[in-house]
Amino acid sequence: MKDSLLTIAALLSLFIALPMFLLWIRDRIRDRRRRKTPEQIESQARAYRERLLNPDPAGVEARIGGLLPERLITLYKDQAVVLIEKVEIRPPGLGSKEFGEWIEAFLPLDAESQLYTCELKEWGNGFCFAADGMGNFYWVPVNAHRQSDAPVFFACHDPWGNEKIAESLDEFLSWSRVAHQGRR
Repeated sequence: MKDSLLTIAALLSLFIALPMFLLWIRDRIRDRRRRKTPEQIESQARAYRERLLNPDPAGVEARIGGLLPERLITLYKDQAVVLIEKVEIRPPGLGSKEFGEWIEAFLPLDAESQLYTCELKEWGNGFCFAADGMGNFYWVPVNAHRQSDAPVFFACHDPWGNEKIAESLDEFLSWSRVAHQGRR
């Protein structure tokens, strides 16, 4: 019986513990190589900020095949708003213990930012303008004709779905904001 237990322990060590240990070492080596210097991190942050402050609506419209709502374009002229991070947007009538809509950060108004968002084709053609930091996005639909405003939707990946958050971007942006240090 003792020999059987030792054999099982040896096999588990050989086929489970050893591979896990080797993978852990590989990941540590990869992480060390991929680690960015403070200068690289600062440079990326500056580049992202520049993209936020220099919108390219024409490039976005060409890429997504529709015209952005006028209210979205004017949103990116308000630098104080698009630079906000980690903010809760609270619709009117929300209870004090209820949580509103979380925006981790606004996305730059350029074609590149849409490469890292969710696929909206199931719900229509649109532009993701903000992220919640968990892989979900706030978006507005685009049309063949420029609209003055558009409803705001929340595309969620878990559970998969799309929910109308506000009747218009103007309404959404008029809700009160509460800055937070971290998520919820």
